[in-house]
Amino acid sequence: MTAIIVLNWNGADDTLACLNSLMKADGDFRIYVVDNGSSDDSVSRIETWIGEHKKLDARLIALDRNYGFARGNNKGIAVAGQDTPDSYLLLNNDTEVSPDFLVSLQAFSKRNPQYRILTPKINYFYDKQKVWNCGGKLLFGFRKYYCSEQPDMAVRETDHLSVSFVTGCALYFYPELLDEQNRLLTERFFFGEEDFELSLRMKKQKVQMACVLNSLIYHKVGASGNKMYGLGKVYMHYLNRFIDIRINKSGLFYYTWALVNLPFCIKHFYMSSHSLSRTLVLMKRLWKDARIKEGVSKEDFEALVIDNTYFV
Repeated sequence: MTAIIVLNWNGADDTLACLNSLMKADGDFRIYVVDNGSSDDSVSRIETWIGEHKKLDARLIALDRNYGFARGNNKGIAVAGQDTPDSYLLLNNDTEVSPDFLVSLQAFSKRNPQYRILTPKINYFYDKQKVWNCGGKLLFGFRKYYCSEQPDMAVRETDHLSVSFVTGCALYFYPELLDEQNRLLTERFFFGEEDFELSLRMKKQKVQMACVLNSLIYHKVGASGNKMYGLGKVYMHYLNRFIDIRINKSGLFYYTWALVNLPFCIKHFYMSSHSLSRTLVLMKRLWKDARIKEGVSKEDFEALVIDNTYFV
């Protein structure tokens, strides 16, 4: 049995559409919808839907507050682990799946047991014939998607691509990858960076990963991320990444990588602030924060993208 973890936060419309697509999916699986402290009517709507669709093996786990993407998923994994699944799948609530997506992953895994993390091919939901990504590769602290923005038919005829980067959008993995506290994702970062950190860690541990090209899902790209924009989000992205690279790489690598990133930071801070003096202040703050912080907390997240008090 595969435990499918679907994290919801104020997104019942997307979550119910995802569950409707899973109703048509083949394979042996159980769904755990984790509500991450929604402030709307998500819990009642999802609970009602599950009650009306008993054919689907699904349950709702309502958390008391928003724990962020990584910790919310880890809590779902912990509950699902009590049912001793053979494998797990983290699935974004803003996705819809093709009927054979899971059996394709399971069949590929049976034929190729050396791959312990798999991802399906992920196409755009609103342009279903265009690829969002087929996993990707890590190179010198950067990530590059495979097949991104290509027409679906242009993806080469092979059953899989070996990858060193996977997104948290659709992540199939095995229980031995969980840590001693039964967690897969780092909880250092409240929002973002968890899939990049996982990919760095798996590469270090020599865990093989692949994108299975005959397994297909569709992603409403940016459905949650588009709610946040501006300088705070840009700063949080770089702060997440600088901390991640500092923790997972050597000091020499980190400082070399940071120097290479310097022009990109300056460009994006200037585009967001429209002030050179402000940009220089932000660069100084980023350099300091990245040295002393061990992560980006919920409080940091709220101060950066909600309350706008981080730089006060």
